[in-house]
Amino acid sequence: MSTAPRNTATTEGMFEVASQAFWGSPEAGNAILKQEADGQRSFTASSTLPAQMGRNDRKVLEQAGVVFGEEVSGDKMFIYVTLPDGWKKVATDHNMWSNLVDEKGRKRASMFYKAEFYDRSAFLETNRRFGISADYEHSQEGLIVMFVTDGDIKVFTTREYSYTGLKYAQDYDTKEGVASKEASTWLDERYPNWEDASEYWH
Repeated sequence: MSTAPRNTATTEGMFEVASQAFWGSPEAGNAILKQEADGQRSFTASSTLPAQMGRNDRKVLEQAGVVFGEEVSGDKMFIYVTLPDGWKKVATDHNMWSNLVDEKGRKRASMFYKAEFYDRSAFLETNRRFGISADYEHSQEGLIVMFVTDGDIKVFTTREYSYTGLKYAQDYDTKEGVASKEASTWLDERYPNWEDASEYWH
């Protein structure tokens, strides 16, 4: 049986918060946080994905085996789906973010859902297998280092590029660009289509 997240934008969602605290009171903030957390649980347990996504994001998921159905009646923010065997939605430690993971536990998409009744929104973005990220701990030492990541695993580290301090923004930006180029060149040589979110998952 297909299930959808509870629509907190209804009058019921508003009174749910109002019943816990007067609007504008300190307790109201806690009531909103609870609504966000409840919304995340409702979404991850549902048979839906956010309807808002790029055309290529939907294509990538369809190629991976996700079957899209109809939009949820009365709540076009979500669309019914059938996920491939082993795929699931997993909540993060942030009430508004969840991950779509495959049968190997790899993050195939990042999903945002803000369940606050007065400002409700949701969207999805697919993830590439490989990415480039900065080592911010080194930046405190006046060094720029970039990583190539395969999911959460670091598979390549660039050289250390020294810059003359944060006040010299142009020098920092130049060295960061050089480090990023080293990382992207490493990927281009081994995984030429790494920027395509549909590639290298098999």
